[in-house]
Amino acid sequence: MVNETDDRKFTAPTGFLAKAPLSSAIEVGGMIFVSGQIGIDEAGAVVEGGIGAQTRACLQTIKDVLGSMGADMSDIVQVRIYLTDFSGYDDYNRAYCEFFQAPFPTRATVGTPQLALGAEVEIEAIAVRRAKT
Repeated sequence: MVNETDDRKFTAPTGFLAKAPLSSAIEVGGMIFVSGQIGIDEAGAVVEGGIGAQTRACLQTIKDVLGSMGADMSDIVQVRIYLTDFSGYDDYNRAYCEFFQAPFPTRATVGTPQLALGAEVEIEAIAVRRAKT
């Protein structure tokens, strides 16, 4: 659900995260900032299948959040990814490429010792709303 104030729009999380003190995304000045997403199901369990499956779940959630705000994955200009184990980097990249095509968004991939709920990957994004042709 998209809510609006005078100068910004924001979406509240749904499902497992509905009670969390955060917005799924905030739009201000045509820029949409999407909170970090981990690959969880509606019950809040980390999806099975490793880093590839979790990456797909993260990116699908980001796609859904952007869609609720009238944007899409092609509007993303930057992503920041946190990985707990780089041994799955190839699986992560394969899943990532299912959601993006050239020109790809800028990207930072950061190693971290631990993520919420034991997830292997977390992804946040920044999108810029632009006129569609």
